[in-house]
Amino acid sequence: MELLQQRAEGRTNFNLRCTKDRKVTIVVTVLAVMLLLTVAIIVLAAKKHPPCTAPTLPAPNCLESGIGFGNKCFYFLEEEVDWEGSQHSCLSRQAQLATIDTKEELHFLLRYGNFMEYWVGLWREGSGPWKWLNGSLFNALFDIQGNGHCAYTNSHRISSDRCSEMKFSICSHLQRHPSEVQKDPEILNFT
Repeated sequence: MELLQQRAEGRTNFNLRCTKDRKVTIVVTVLAVMLLLTVAIIVLAAKKHPPCTAPTLPAPNCLESGIGFGNKCFYFLEEEVDWEGSQHSCLSRQAQLATIDTKEELHFLLRYGNFMEYWVGLWREGSGPWKWLNGSLFNALFDIQGNGHCAYTNSHRISSDRCSEMKFSICSHLQRHPSEVQKDPEILNFT
């Protein structure tokens, strides 16, 4: 009887061990399948939605100390000269006194000008119409204060003064492909 009892207990122990081993095997198998499914879902999602890349914007092609804004390069020269001297300073940098084509450019120049007075490429003869240095007529994009013949920026607007007054200069040119950048100032001489 004792022998039968030992065999019965052995079978029970064996059955319990087998049951425990089966449970562990099943749990490990289920976890492995879940892990594989998770990895497969991540891989498929990555293939469906490739990673975002930053847009490649063309680098501004401005000479040293130039600031790219829109399609132009601007140079804020802090050497006081008269209006004509400003144009010569700009030409030496392959640029001309700045033209302002949009309200955004105007706001940029006024903000960046740091409350200083800078000549721009707008002028008039006598009481004639305002013109840009390239010969085009001013389109009244903004008001020009004062009775002078040469225009300049100040802290919050465009004003005019005698062309012989001493002020800083804002030069500009269109941004160019690097192979077009040359040392010849004639490239931008529109006058």
